[in-house]
Amino acid sequence: MHRAGRAATRRLAAGVVGAVALLAAVPTPARAATWSPIQVVSEAGWSGQDQPFVAVDREGDSLLAWAGCDSSASGCYDQVKTQTRSVDGALGPVRTLSPLGASASWPKIASDDDGDSAAVWTQDGLVAGRRVSATGELGPLVMIATWHGISPAVAVDPSGLALVTWTEIRDGAYTTKARYFGADSSLGPELTLGGGVDQPVVGVDRAGTAVVAWTEGYERVVARRVRPEGVSALRVIAGAATDIRYASVSLAVDRDGDAVISYRWVRAGEGPRLRVRHWSSTDTLGSVISVSPAAHELSLFDELAGDLDGDAVLTWGRWTSDGTQVFARSISRGGVLGPVTRLGVGDWPKLTMDDDGDGLVTWQAPSPDYSTSRVHARTFGQDGLFGTAEILAPDGRYAQPASSPTGRLSVVWQKGSYPSEVHARFGGQAG
Repeated sequence: MHRAGRAATRRLAAGVVGAVALLAAVPTPARAATWSPIQVVSEAGWSGQDQPFVAVDREGDSLLAWAGCDSSASGCYDQVKTQTRSVDGALGPVRTLSPLGASASWPKIASDDDGDSAAVWTQDGLVAGRRVSATGELGPLVMIATWHGISPAVAVDPSGLALVTWTEIRDGAYTTKARYFGADSSLGPELTLGGGVDQPVVGVDRAGTAVVAWTEGYERVVARRVRPEGVSALRVIAGAATDIRYASVSLAVDRDGDAVISYRWVRAGEGPRLRVRHWSSTDTLGSVISVSPAAHELSLFDELAGDLDGDAVLTWGRWTSDGTQVFARSISRGGVLGPVTRLGVGDWPKLTMDDDGDGLVTWQAPSPDYSTSRVHARTFGQDGLFGTAEILAPDGRYAQPASSPTGRLSVVWQKGSYPSEVHARFGGQAG
């Protein structure tokens, strides 16, 4: 069935019988992906910093990025590294993006349809970046932020034009900034989007229009659309109230530019809740949808991902008397919620979705003897059902998944025990 027709059928069924009944009527859960063996991608003797990253292009080729240092050196100076991995399994050479002696950390990357990518990171209090070709060749090092900047993020449109966002700190004030970063390493002017504090997030549609969302002073959730020709008016997604604070914004953008934005809603004296709101490309705001149950005491981590039809999945961690546990819930583009699904014990949930709505959730959980942590994963299908939990790594943390538009999966993580190498596995999503 055509993707749009399949999505319409799914939404119609949900409206008639309800999301829980619809899912219960489908007896077969998503199948597990077929995975490659664990591969060490960092150089021998190098120790990862934590939070490596990965992007996958339309053909299924991956670009891995991480920060780490040479454990045998007299001083541990973290540098940003990248490595390509082709869809047929060939690993390219490890390339160094940041100079020795600079303080580099937490790279983020995004790829266009052909595998040309943009990498950004923080370096000596600024936001730095380099373009990386599909074959791994590096463009020049550029300083994207002209003042102290933190929490960079990046999205790349199908043609290769990247938009970088970050939070600027100047004289005690926090400002949300953005800047275009061309495939030829050219930089557009700095764009001031509004007040800041919480890190901005960015997504882009198939026509190249970006959506940037963030919290202003934890007092409201706001967003703008950004195009090369200009920036839209500021849109308030969740308004100010004297006893409510907001945090942890995440978003997904479909093929037409319709966005779904998630955020934490915290009322004084109550625990945080996860809410979402749709913002159409025609500037229409949907109703506020409460996603996490009131009884869930949320941990620090949650994340949203969506497909090209506008359907999404939100995942979060929950504190319980037995430790943290990971949950997820689907959200249709029409606002219909799927059942709350417990995925397993652990925390730090991350997820990815392909164009059709198949995807993967990863998280970390303690090993049985608590000596290290394990990387766990569950696939999910277009119907919102989750596959069986599996252990991707018996020793790993800070796992980051990514999917190609057609479901080729890559997961990168840091080994939990010493030496803290960067590891990865690659697979295909079984529909």
